Amino acid sequence: MAAKIIYVLTLLPVCLGIPGVVDLSQSLMDKARYPEIKGCYRIEALILTMQNPRGTTRNWMPCDLVPGSCNPKITGAIDYQTPNNDFGKDSVPYSRFSTLWDGGSTKNVDVNQIMSKDVCNHSTWKVNVRIRAVDKDVISDDSIDHWSCFIYTTDAPASSEQNAHWSDEKTCTGHNSAHKITWKYRWFYVPCSSCKEVAGSSGILRRYTPLIG
Repeated sequence: MAAKIIYVLTLLPVCLGIPGVVDLSQSLMDKARYPEIKGCYRIEALILTMQNPRGTTRNWMPCDLVPGSCNPKITGAIDYQTPNNDFGKDSVPYSRFSTLWDGGSTKNVDVNQIMSKDVCNHSTWKVNVRIRAVDKDVISDDSIDHWSCFIYTTDAPASSEQNAHWSDEKTCTGHNSAHKITWKYRWFYVPCSSCKEVAGSSGILRRYTPLIG
């Protein structure tokens, strides 16, 4: 029995190190759990705020030598193809993330930007609105955090933009539990003739203006 336990423990790191196994399992479960959305549709994610009240990094360390503030750059991407995969090379490359906010000497950020993504004749069972924040530094940038904010297909796209409404405000929590993103979303079908899909997010549509955007 002891030999079997040692053998299993020896294999465990190898199994856990196989890329995509857990992600693939989650994707298969999603396909069994959620309805398939397909066709031509547009996803809009309104990123409201990033909250970092202590001015800390992903590993709970102060952003600067003098605690209390960071120099954050916040980027995002809408991922319908690999929503369960890890951030980085396993999903949307960071080079395809859109810049949402880029500033200095602050902790909490009022972002108020809308990202959009056209999906043209593809299916999805779950969408990951990926948000990443780094603390800009002279030598190298430190990770403040990243967030996976999910859209589930149980809330189907509206039939058109005119019939689309923003969701209730939602909150995503980062690896550091003090780090939060508040956001809303809406999605709706578009004519395939006007559907324009590009890698990553389709870009920043506009700054959010209540009653207009």
